[in-house]
Amino acid sequence: MSVDEPVPTSLSDVLRPERCALVLWDLQNGLAGQAPALPRLTPVWRRLMTAARANGVLIVRSRHLAPRPDLMDPLTRWRIGRRTHGENRPGHYMQPGGRDTAFIDGFEPEPDELVIEKSVPSLFHNTAADARLRARGITTVLLGGVATDIGIDFTARHAMAHGYFTAVIEDACASYRDEAHEHAMAILRPAVFVGSSDEVIAGWSATRDA
Repeated sequence: MSVDEPVPTSLSDVLRPERCALVLWDLQNGLAGQAPALPRLTPVWRRLMTAARANGVLIVRSRHLAPRPDLMDPLTRWRIGRRTHGENRPGHYMQPGGRDTAFIDGFEPEPDELVIEKSVPSLFHNTAADARLRARGITTVLLGGVATDIGIDFTARHAMAHGYFTAVIEDACASYRDEAHEHAMAILRPAVFVGSSDEVIAGWSATRDA
C-alpha cells in the first residue's frame, strides 16, 4: 500500500481477492479437531475455501509441529508440560507423522495451498510466511481456525506488526472454551477488522466484479 492509496475504513475495503490470504489455523486432529465447536466450524471452513478458490484467493494453512524431544529447550518442555496436563510428555506431543499433527479428514491441503510449519502460536515467528506472502503481493490476512485466544490472537497482532491489514472471520473461529473465544474477540475487535464468512465471501465477489 502506497501513501497515496486511501486508508480503508471497513473490511470490504481490504478484500481484493488477489491481495488476500485466507489463513486457516491449525486444522489438525490434535488442535482444531479437539474443539467442541468443530461441527459448527467445518461447514464454514468449506464455504470459505470454495469461495477462495472461485475468487483466486490464496489459501494458507498453518501446521503445528513440536521440535524433536532431544532438541527441546527447557522453556519448550515447560510449555508442553502445561499443554499435556503436567505430564511432561514431549516425545508424544505434536511430533511429525503422528495423528495429532495430521490434518482433519477432508481438510488436507491441496497442492495450490501454502502450508507454513511452525512450533509457536504465530504464523510469522521463525517461518517463511512473510516472504511467501509478499512474493504473492498479499496485503490482507484473513484468519479462521482454532484457537481464537491463542494462535488467532497472536497471529493477528503479528501480522499487523509486519504491515498487513488483518481480519478475523468470527464465525470461522473458536476456542476450547466459549468464554475464551469471547474474551479474545472483545480484545481483538478494537484492533483488527472483524467480519462474518458471509461478509468476506460477498466482499471477494463484489471486489472481483467491480
